Amino acid sequence: MAKKRRKLRQEVVLAFCTLLVIVCGVILVAPTYINDPQDNMQNNEIRQKMVNEDNIGELLDQKNINIGESTKIRSLLRDKLPAGLFLSTFDITLDKLTVKYALTERSEKTPEDYAAFWTEDNCQQIVMYNTAALFVLVRNLEIIEIDVEGYAYPSCIITRAEADALFEEALADIADAESWQSVLIDNGVYDDESREAFFAAHPLERTATAMPNSQN
Repeated sequence: MAKKRRKLRQEVVLAFCTLLVIVCGVILVAPTYINDPQDNMQNNEIRQKMVNEDNIGELLDQKNINIGESTKIRSLLRDKLPAGLFLSTFDITLDKLTVKYALTERSEKTPEDYAAFWTEDNCQQIVMYNTAALFVLVRNLEIIEIDVEGYAYPSCIITRAEADALFEEALADIADAESWQSVLIDNGVYDDESREAFFAAHPLERTATAMPNSQN
């Protein structure tokens, strides 16, 4: 009888420990999937634009776009690079490309959606990646200015020489997906030291009213 009671106690303890492990797992994992599903969708969208091999291949197929080919540059910014949904305007002046991201009617998003998308982390990824990608793909491009509504103006101005130094590579020489992945992503956007160096030189600052009040 005592043996049966001891076995029962062991089973109860084991069941309790198992339940405790499950509860702890839910507590640790749930915030990622429950608290902010929209944030995860947005982060995944940005990541897919960066690391998707098909997308990288399609981008490299367009390498050597001339700075004057505005239709092709618009397609890059709107359809192939991260944050195309919020592309407001772009302007080409000689060898400079100015890109503005803002809340527009075309995005069909609310101010809250916009603010949730343009977190500091997302903004850093997008600015750093899009800058490098444009220098890889567009010939005769020497200066890029990126302006993001909700961040100080101008958000980032960088020359090709500066970008080459920060990415430790002549970006114009990148011609295959493996090099793109290594330079722009693994040792670029997703490398803490590289990102820190980039934004030490080109800091992003939120304005007092980071969330836009109306659509453009």
